[in-house]
Amino acid sequence: MTERARVLVVDDHPVVIDGVRRILAETVDLQLVGEAADPVSAEDMARRLQPDIVILDLKLGEHLAPPLCRSLLSVSPTARVVIHTAFDDPEPLRACLNAGATGIVLKGTRDLVEALRAVLAGNVFVDPSLTDLPSERAQNLPGRNGSGTSLTLREYEVLCVMALGRTSKEIAEELHLAENTVRSYVQSLLQKLQARNRIEALAKARHLRLL
Repeated sequence: MTERARVLVVDDHPVVIDGVRRILAETVDLQLVGEAADPVSAEDMARRLQPDIVILDLKLGEHLAPPLCRSLLSVSPTARVVIHTAFDDPEPLRACLNAGATGIVLKGTRDLVEALRAVLAGNVFVDPSLTDLPSERAQNLPGRNGSGTSLTLREYEVLCVMALGRTSKEIAEELHLAENTVRSYVQSLLQKLQARNRIEALAKARHLRLL
């Protein structure tokens, strides 16, 4: 018998976790091995369990998926991350793809198992209803593109959270940075993107496919 793929689900809604548990129980090739409801627990489980797939909610309380996606992949580099979300706002979902996620599926659809099997096969899965998202992830390293714009990892993380409309204070809390440090990163982003303000910076970042 083929070994079942090991799945970790990260979501702060018990009803969602229960639904995922029920869905995976009906499969012969997928096995739920861990459940987490916050970033700290998620990183600890990913480090210990080394899952094949992490099903990750787009938002855990005030914590956002793009930075957490990077953290999970840093402690479990062979895992595939599938974003499981009720929101179809394209900006944060693009940020998740650029942060290393290889799948995005909307909650309440029947595509979750299909998405998990697709990413296990080495493909990128984007929910068919998300027509504003690219069908495949850019192959460039996060924050780098052919235009010559090069961002540090921390600058890119600030950009991802900034794309969600967060203030400097909120970004600082999300990324565990000092507020003045965030302001410095924002100024660096404006300079590198040759933008006069955050709105223009985000527009240019999208144009450069950084988001």
